[in-house]
Amino acid sequence: MPEKKYDAIVIGAGPAGASAARTLTAGGMSALLIEKKKLPRHKMCSGILSHWSTDFTQRHFGVIPESAYSGEIPFLRGFSAHFPSVSEPVLLDNRSPVPNIRRKDFDFFLAEKSGAAIKDGLMMEDIKTEKGGYAVSCKRFGKNGRAAKTTLRAKYLVAADGSNSRAVWRMFPEACKGLPMTGGIQIHYRGKIDLDPEYYHVFFYPGLGFYTWASVKDGLIWIGNAGMGENKPARLHEKYLEMLKKNYGLEIQETVFREGMSAHILAPYNKFILGTENFLVAGDAAGFMHQGGEGISCALTSGHLAGQAILEAEKNHGRAHDIYRVIARGEVELCLDQFNPLKMFMKFPFRIDFVSLLKNYTPRGFFLTTRDFRAFMSQDTGVDKKILGRIAKQNMIHHLIRGHYPVEL
Repeated sequence: MPEKKYDAIVIGAGPAGASAARTLTAGGMSALLIEKKKLPRHKMCSGILSHWSTDFTQRHFGVIPESAYSGEIPFLRGFSAHFPSVSEPVLLDNRSPVPNIRRKDFDFFLAEKSGAAIKDGLMMEDIKTEKGGYAVSCKRFGKNGRAAKTTLRAKYLVAADGSNSRAVWRMFPEACKGLPMTGGIQIHYRGKIDLDPEYYHVFFYPGLGFYTWASVKDGLIWIGNAGMGENKPARLHEKYLEMLKKNYGLEIQETVFREGMSAHILAPYNKFILGTENFLVAGDAAGFMHQGGEGISCALTSGHLAGQAILEAEKNHGRAHDIYRVIARGEVELCLDQFNPLKMFMKFPFRIDFVSLLKNYTPRGFFLTTRDFRAFMSQDTGVDKKILGRIAKQNMIHHLIRGHYPVEL
């Protein structure tokens, strides 16, 4: 039986892919969502949703089911910032409860509600441009270990297969050349720790990684950290555990689950990969990422915009990329606002509410935490801070004079 032809193929069943597929099907186009893993599949993530992401999801997909929330504590009170010079953490109580979800179940809900046909356990191997669209070569491994190959075709493609996107690498093999890599590790432990389970905890301790976090979720302690260059996350993780044992009474009874990730750093280097012709890129694969590693909100947004660009291109017989690079500009600017010192000083350009932080400071606490934060930011992270500092300064001046950032899309 010949393979059904779809208007668009979306590669990757995360929030960006599901959002693109939902927009396309809502606009009357047929879409196929392919995912290399069997669904529902695990995704390394803290599972903290911004209220912007929650509102977007409810508008476009419906009410998030209870099954997608963490069983013990479905909503957090906020965030807890820990500094080495201050005995008590700085609590950032959110104005309303913070959704605490399981990515496996949340992503599966989005995929099912997208309205697209779904093929999971199907790995994309190659993409060829051909007359009338694209040919996507895929393979599926059976129970006997043998790979069954198939070729799918569509006029439009959306690459939403995350950091280190295979689709991006096939279409733009030199796109990330020279950009630094970051790696992260998160391990789920069974045990005890003196951390309030109603908060998501971030640690500003030099020498443990440029981003270090912990949470108590589904009866386990989730402990993670990220590093770059020679600062391998696995090596830093052992030091991190020693600090938690010493300062927060960590007792590990069992290691339940290990997970890791690696990704190129794009946004701070003014790099975004939006695609070409009728091939579009969304989410992490395109470089969309907010400060602190928050990527769900910009994944949902960029996927939605990619779908809108395809709908408009189909209606007006244009090229989707020409439209996408215009309508996605606002999301690019928002990402870069978060690396603009002037913007960060004047306002909080984030979709997670950090404004309430200010009310928690005493004069002494402000001095100590500021000193600790400066030491944390001055640590060796494995990247050239002179380059990043120069880009940030150029961006700040350019935006101040011209009202936008000097980024080619």
